[in-house]
Amino acid sequence: MRGRVLMALAVFQRATARELWPLVVPNQRVDRSVRDALGDLEEAGKVRKELTLRDGRHLWCLTPSGRRDAAALLPAGTKLAAARPQREKPSAAYSEHALDVAATAGHLAKAGFGYLAAYATEVEHRLPGRRSLFADLVVTDPGADVPVLMVEVDRENEGNGTLVAKLHSYRAWCQLPAKGTTKRAFEASLQRSGARTHDLRLWSATYPPTGREGLPPVALVLEAGRKRNRRPGAPPLTAEQKKAKAKADHERLLRHIREIEAASEPTWHAPAYRGEETTARDYHRALPVVATTMPLLRKFGAGGPIWWRFGGQEWTTLIRALDNEDGVLLLEQQQEAARRAREAERERVERERRRPACTRCKARFSDERWAEQERADTWDDDGLCAGCRQADAAERARQEAEREQAAAEAVAAEAKRASSWWRRT
Repeated sequence: MRGRVLMALAVFQRATARELWPLVVPNQRVDRSVRDALGDLEEAGKVRKELTLRDGRHLWCLTPSGRRDAAALLPAGTKLAAARPQREKPSAAYSEHALDVAATAGHLAKAGFGYLAAYATEVEHRLPGRRSLFADLVVTDPGADVPVLMVEVDRENEGNGTLVAKLHSYRAWCQLPAKGTTKRAFEASLQRSGARTHDLRLWSATYPPTGREGLPPVALVLEAGRKRNRRPGAPPLTAEQKKAKAKADHERLLRHIREIEAASEPTWHAPAYRGEETTARDYHRALPVVATTMPLLRKFGAGGPIWWRFGGQEWTTLIRALDNEDGVLLLEQQQEAARRAREAERERVERERRRPACTRCKARFSDERWAEQERADTWDDDGLCAGCRQADAAERARQEAEREQAAAEAVAAEAKRASSWWRRT
């Protein structure tokens, strides 16, 4: 327990027991064991209280000794957060954003997306022009349902334009060539299609395969920022007012998600494959972006239907949001359906070419007439279509009716002559 607490603080720099609890013991219902472990570690000089928050919670960080112990427990190469300097008079200010990052990781851990050693914070992604993009949180768990996830957490500290620019920067970083790749080989790779377009990319040499077509996904987690302190002497908010304020804050966050989605469309948009017979979309060069809010995470957990895929149609789970249901799988299904349709059309044309024709009117046989001819002996078939047969039958019926009428008239005439002779005699 104490070792996992040291590891968590080494990755997330500082946190309260509330944020450490799901990272250290995600299956426990209370954080009592985490608070006990922090107390033991404080006595051993491995952790210290940096300050006490307004709600009474203690903000903990590692001492140099605890940081050394944590580095020995974590896998080699794990990125450790910067050490917190100890001050004689700690300031009351602290980074709520850092606690939100740790809380987001805790929700992901409870839902089974990653584990403590799979998380890294403030991960640098170098861009051309001596620029760098720092991801708030990166989850790297090869072989899992979500092998890699880059997370951006915002408390309304950055405008929508800044977040849109970050998404463009993520896509730009993913398109960089891997180290050691020659210019000629990389330019040739740009002409490739499908999954091969990622072979010489920097991201594929940095992170594990995503298991899906497209670039590694980015998740946006938005939280309402702290507003200015209310004027002195103002009465506290009632329960109804707090509820109404929370609802208004969340609706504002949802509007931000829609605005960011619309403004960043060139980054995540997946064009349709060529061909009139397909509606599938090509996600291989698209950046998958999902978004949610901290209130939704707290209420439903990271495994609930709380994720909105940019360009999607509904709120759904993280795995389903990242699956490209209208991508390669749909393309293969539609291509197979088109192939079957073409094959059926060829068979129909060939069958029509072999369909026999009437020897009299040259009209093609119907399916029923053709089947009748195939069942009968060829020498015994008259070679006529159903229409000509009906015409012959009608003609025979007409002739028979005429013969019967003529015979009846002859009989009537003979009877009239006989009657007339009898009267004369």
